[in-house]
Amino acid sequence: MRPLIDANNLSHSKEKLIYYSQTTVFTWFLAAFGLLIFAIYSLTNKNGFIAFFLLLPVILFLTYHASKLLKRIDEVQFRINSKGIQYRNEELVSWCNIENERVDTKISGRSSTDFFIYYIIDQNKIIKYNISNLNIDREELQLTLKINRNRYPRENIL
Repeated sequence: MRPLIDANNLSHSKEKLIYYSQTTVFTWFLAAFGLLIFAIYSLTNKNGFIAFFLLLPVILFLTYHASKLLKRIDEVQFRINSKGIQYRNEELVSWCNIENERVDTKISGRSSTDFFIYYIIDQNKIIKYNISNLNIDREELQLTLKINRNRYPRENIL
């Protein structure tokens, strides 16, 4: 019987590129647009200018945050392959220099946040990154880490 996670899994690509999620960016823009429509509509009511001026900073914040993410939507945030992990434009960190890579969930009340955490041995540094804005989910990232970690010893004979 074959193992559940096969390092030779050909359906899993040699390299996983992780970007910002387009859905997240467009959701921010949609929320800002919806609030803008509501703010303009509130101007038709008596004393509606108060609601307009209260919503204006929220609309500007949402638009600013979404446009900031939109500028970086085509930048690779993480590159994970059989050689190691690369964060943005930094150097690729080899698997022999990485320990305890995992996806951790922090639960607070009714919401939960997933974090990608790994330890770089020679820099004595823990990297913790919130993956909620990325185009990958918890299970897919865990599978990618496990497959590429198992590919490392065979492709890079020590």
